[in-house]
Amino acid sequence: MILISIALALGLSVFALIGFTLSWIAAIIPAILVAVIAYFILARRIGNQMQEAMMKAVSEIQKGRMERGIAMLQDIKKQYGNWQFFTKSAINGQIGSLYFMKQDFARAKPFLQKSFAKHWNAKAMLGVLSFKKKKYAEMDKIFEQAANYSPKQGLLWSTWGYCHWKAGHNQKAIDVLVRGQKKLGDSDRYLIANLNNLKNNKKMKMNGYGQEWLQFHLEAMPQQQVRYVRR
Repeated sequence: MILISIALALGLSVFALIGFTLSWIAAIIPAILVAVIAYFILARRIGNQMQEAMMKAVSEIQKGRMERGIAMLQDIKKQYGNWQFFTKSAINGQIGSLYFMKQDFARAKPFLQKSFAKHWNAKAMLGVLSFKKKKYAEMDKIFEQAANYSPKQGLLWSTWGYCHWKAGHNQKAIDVLVRGQKKLGDSDRYLIANLNNLKNNKKMKMNGYGQEWLQFHLEAMPQQQVRYVRR
């Protein structure tokens, strides 16, 4: 990444300068300090510039100009993607999530595939796409990776379990929710309630998760919310 390359270059320059004029041992600490300080100063400057650009993109999206906002995110990725680690994958996750929420699944998939591993929403959306194609082994692999990086996300476990339940894999759904409860303890009452429902051959109820659940398009949006969105 560019930031690390610049910082290392500055550190090596200081190391060479002091090493040739004084001694190589005396050059070690100043070189490290220069490299570290340069990295943090540049990272803060680039971070501020990127945050300002991101806020403008988010503003466009909030105003309903989705394509314009996504185009701005693409520009941000081109401009800053090589400066810091994970910047490209983080923006890919955001773009993929936006396309997914628009139900433009074909355009969403390649971005979701390249999303940051810790962006569990994006990975869950990718898993849902595999579920829709009835590629359950592929779905499990995606959800497994997401759960390894984000084990404390109850909705992630619940969505995974829901997909298996809808596919008729009741025991697999129970197994997933049991694993989720072990990670979360008693902190997610919706997961626990659904686990009890499945054990008693009842339906899973996901509406407790609210809008965050509806973004996965696995259940129809309530009619009153549809009317609100159309206004």
